[in-house]
Order: sequence, then structure tokens, then C-alpha cells
Amino acid sequence: MIKGIAAASMNPEFLQHIAEHGLQFATTEEFEFRQARFMEADADYKLINQDKNNTFTVGHNFMSTWTNEEYKQLLGANIPKDVQEAEVTELNNLSIPTSIDWRTHNPAVVNPVKNQAQCGSCWAFSATCANEGHHAIQSGTLLSLSEQQLVDCDTQCQGCNGGW
Repeated sequence: MIKGIAAASMNPEFLQHIAEHGLQFATTEEFEFRQARFMEADADYKLINQDKNNTFTVGHNFMSTWTNEEYKQLLGANIPKDVQEAEVTELNNLSIPTSIDWRTHNPAVVNPVKNQAQCGSCWAFSATCANEGHHAIQSGTLLSLSEQQLVDCDTQCQGCNGGW
């Protein structure tokens, strides 16, 4: 039993989630709040996964106990107004297959999902992911590039503060 929390009120899946992600809660109230949030997410995920029309499944990750407000702190590009959008280039799509699952392509051309944690650096993750995939398609060798190096070295993309 966790101090101050009855064993009957602890969900085994939540306890496994805590262990898997190394979570710690300072108070009984925080534990109960996060467990309730986890259970809400779990119910949502089960509904999504039961939908036969979906071509995907969803599951828990380190954010499964977060509120929407906590999650939204990771979002929100902070692009300066003077940065213009690139021109759109239309490609000839006559020979493009209708679908490709790059996760199962042989050789593999995508890495497992990476965790940007509390750093709003999706720009760095998308840039490295695009380059990793392009390199793997062209060379047959899948690399894992460093998002942290981009965040540390770039002086114009806002680092962890929602760059572009």
C-alpha cells in the first residue's frame, strides 16, 4: 500500500504505468487526481481502439496522466511574423503508391517515436525525423540524429519555446 492510499483504490494498470514511466506524486491528492486522469484517458483509448473504422490503435504514454492544459504547454509554434511561408510545389503523383507503411518497410526507414518531454521543440524533432527517413530511403541505413544539437546550436528557432 502507498502511504495514505487504500489498496482497494489503486488501479493495477495505473500502478504499472507509474512504474513504467518512473512517476512520483508528492501527495495522496495528487496520486488520486493523476489516477483519475489516467482512467479517463484509458476509457477514451478503449473506445477509440474498439472502433472498427480506425486503421490505428492508441495507447498510454508518459502524458497519460496530464491535463489538457499541461499538454498544451508543449504546443504552439512561436513563429516571427516576418517569416514567410514557402511556396507550394505540386509534384507529379502518377507513380506514387496510395499507401506505404514506413514502419514495416525493409529496411526500416523510421525510428521509434522519440520523447521531447517538456521541451516545446517539435520543430527539431520533425526536422531530424524527415532527414533520418530521407537518408534511410536513399542509403538503406537508418540513423538517429540529435534534436538536442539543433535546439542547442540554432539561435533563431526559439529553442524549447515553440520554434519553427
